Amino acid sequence: MPKALTEEQITAYQKDGFLFPVEACSPQEAHELSLKLEHMESTVGHELQQKFRIKAHLPFPWLCSVVRNEKLLDAVEDIIGPNILCWGASFFAKKAHDPRYISWHTDSFYYGFEPPETLSAWVSFNDATVESGCVRYIPGSHKWAPPEHEFKPHPNNLAGDGRTVVGVDERLAVDAVLRAGQVVFHHESVIHGSGPNNADHPRVGFVIHYIAPNVRDTLIERPTAMLVRGVDTHGYWGRDPEPLVDFDPDCIRLMEETRAQFKAVQKRKVREGISS
Repeated sequence: MPKALTEEQITAYQKDGFLFPVEACSPQEAHELSLKLEHMESTVGHELQQKFRIKAHLPFPWLCSVVRNEKLLDAVEDIIGPNILCWGASFFAKKAHDPRYISWHTDSFYYGFEPPETLSAWVSFNDATVESGCVRYIPGSHKWAPPEHEFKPHPNNLAGDGRTVVGVDERLAVDAVLRAGQVVFHHESVIHGSGPNNADHPRVGFVIHYIAPNVRDTLIERPTAMLVRGVDTHGYWGRDPEPLVDFDPDCIRLMEETRAQFKAVQKRKVREGISS
C-alpha cells in the first residue's frame, strides 16, 4: 500500500516523467523557509545558488531537515522504494520581475547514473505560477531516445552553458503550477525548462535529488550521499557529513570538491558531444 500517493499518481509519474502537486509543507512553513533563505543570502551577500550548488543542503542543518521531511519522503518512497539516498540538492531562484530562465534540457545530460533513475523533488518556497516562471515539462519524454542538445549561452539563462534540447514542441508542454509548500517530482531524463519571472514575487525552487541504493555514479570519483530512509543495500556511495552549524566548514569543503568534479565531468561530456 502506498504511504502518501495514490496508485493513479504513481502511474502518472511513470507515464509522464513528472508528478504534481505533491504536498510537503504548509504555506506558512514554506514562508519560513523563504525567510531563512533570505537571511542566509544577506549573510553571504549573494544568491545562494551562485556558489552553493550540487550539495547545497549539506552546509545547513535546516536544509538537511527539508531533505528529510517525512511527508516528502513518504511520497518519494511510493515511487523509488523504502531505501532512499539523497546525493544532492540545488536552488533555482528568480527574483520578482527577473528575466532569467532555464532552457529546455534533461538532467541526464550531465549525469552518469546507472540505472538513470534520479527522482528530483522541486520544493516550492513560494507560489510557482505561469507568470512567475514555473517549471514546464514535456510529458513522456523520459522514455524517448536521448535528445540532442546544443549550446546557446545567454546571460539570462540559469543553465550557464546554455544547454538546450533541439526541436522541442512547446505545444506539448505542461506547466507545473504550485503553491508555496508543494512539490513537483520529475525523472532525470524528462525534458523540462522554465520561463522568466514576470510576477511581483520571487520564485524559489529547492531541488532535492533522491535515488535508491542500487543507483551508482559512473563518472564521479568516490561519490557521497546522505542516507535519509531505510538502509543502504549496495554500498556504492560514501557518507556525507552532518552539518553542526550553518555554513559548516567541513560540509562546505565537500560541497565544493563535489561541485568541482561535477563541473569537470560536464565539460568533458560537452567536449565529447555526448547527448545524454
